[in-house]
Amino acid sequence: MSQKASPTTIGAFVLGAIALIITGLLTFGSGQFFKATHIYVLYFQGNAKGLNVGAPASFRGVKIGTVRNIELVENRSTAEIFISVVVETDPDAFREVDSGTHVSHEASDIPLRKLIEEHGLRAKLATLSLVTGQLYIEFDFYPKTPAHLTGFSSPYEEIPTLPSAMEELEGALQTIVKNLKGLPIQKLVDQLAAVVEGINTLIDSPNARESPKVLHETLQNLRDLTGKLNEQVTPLIASLKQASEQAAGAFADVQKLLQDDAGKVVRLAESIEGAANQARDVLSQTQTVVSAVDGKDLETLVTELSEAARSIRVLADYLERHPEALIRGKN
Repeated sequence: MSQKASPTTIGAFVLGAIALIITGLLTFGSGQFFKATHIYVLYFQGNAKGLNVGAPASFRGVKIGTVRNIELVENRSTAEIFISVVVETDPDAFREVDSGTHVSHEASDIPLRKLIEEHGLRAKLATLSLVTGQLYIEFDFYPKTPAHLTGFSSPYEEIPTLPSAMEELEGALQTIVKNLKGLPIQKLVDQLAAVVEGINTLIDSPNARESPKVLHETLQNLRDLTGKLNEQVTPLIASLKQASEQAAGAFADVQKLLQDDAGKVVRLAESIEGAANQARDVLSQTQTVVSAVDGKDLETLVTELSEAARSIRVLADYLERHPEALIRGKN
């Protein structure tokens, strides 16, 4: 005769099974069944190859949700094809902190429209792995970009999207190729070839080969000429100084001899002294430019100055013996 099962034992088994089910849900479901999630829809026009259901959705590299659904959508008005991506986000991925003591907590949730219009919230397709080519959804703030919304009917709020980095690169390359097609490539190549040929002809010409040699000889001659001038300038300057000193002495002697009560002789002496000063200034200036003057001209100038000094000294001797000659003239 069989023994009846105890109701207490059956109840304990049922309660244990229920407890195991609840524990499994909490453990393996990570509490998702008890969390309130936000669902948004995104519309892309590029290539979404590599984006799969369950792919992560992140904000600046931090996972905030997953891709829930992917499908194609056609706009009947323009016959454009869009890729509709439904993203489920976890609001607990964000944690609020206070930056001041006077922060209001009445409205902690920022409306999605404000995030889009004022902060520039946008979504992009980004590469999750270069090896496998998998994609994911990347959210970030791009305040200087336009917010393009399709306005399609959907039970979820729409977040505007931007082209991915790969799409931007492809667009830039297409623009460059289009600009290159409009350039006269063949004409530019022909002109470049002509320029290169002209340079080769110039380099191979006899004049171009002899130019360094001629330039070297010219510099050598210029150096020799400079050395010769330096050797001749020093004695030439000494001769000029000596002639200047002789002229100054002669002028001083004339000034001492020429004294008259009527004042004519004195004025003549002053004029002669002024001429001597001017001659002295000219002689001092010639020292700075003597390197640019021919040697024969300088020797002639020194000879004439010496003769002038001797003539002045003869005049002074004559006036010393005949001072009345300044008034009456020479007999």
